[in-house]
Amino acid sequence: MSAATRAAALVVLLVGLLTGCNSVVQYYEDVDDLGKKIVADWKELPEVTDASYRYQHGIDSGQQLDFEVVIRAESVSDELIDKLKDIGSRDYWQSTAYDRGSMPLRFAAYSSDNPPPTQSGPDTAIHRAGLGVSKEVGLEKYGPRPTR
Repeated sequence: MSAATRAAALVVLLVGLLTGCNSVVQYYEDVDDLGKKIVADWKELPEVTDASYRYQHGIDSGQQLDFEVVIRAESVSDELIDKLKDIGSRDYWQSTAYDRGSMPLRFAAYSSDNPPPTQSGPDTAIHRAGLGVSKEVGLEKYGPRPTR
């Protein structure tokens, strides 16, 4: 076999492997919808000035949702942080995305006096946590889960 034929075969093999790997960790609409739902519910609160999410999916990141919420400086409190986490955890429990297995939902809260940096810089988050609940807690606190 010539060197050109071997090189072409290697390229075809690599493309096939990468394509196969991408189908393993793919985009899921219900995960993206979950991000939209949590952000929309947070934005309904008068204490919240902004909220956003980033949905990462791929070979190197798996399935992951990262949330940022900005709270009016005068409204920052442990009670509000707990309420925001509860809303996110409830929405996750009630979503079919919960069935996707261990998927990190990371939450960062910021004060409007010190919002998230637009580029790399010092972390200004006033709180960081994961969102979600165990099946036992979710069932007790939020009720039965939806079926697909």
